[in-house]
Amino acid sequence: MRSFGLIASGPRSPTPGAPYTYVTTKHFLLEFGLETLRDLPDFEALEDAGLLSKEKLLAGYIMPGFSGPGEIGADANE
Repeated sequence: MRSFGLIASGPRSPTPGAPYTYVTTKHFLLEFGLETLRDLPDFEALEDAGLLSKEKLLAGYIMPGFSGPGEIGADANE
């Protein structure tokens, strides 16, 4: 997602071992037709629509994604 400009490095605590964080970019919002992150559906709505499965996520399943820069949304029309 970083190579597509959809996320950027977020704040990080100076404490040793602190996790890296990421934030969404304005490009993310534009690419997905959102005005704010509040426009994103909640987890339950995605599960109800059959678009997300908590069990699959916890089992390590990762949905097929982008194949390269410049192809954001390319597989949506297939």
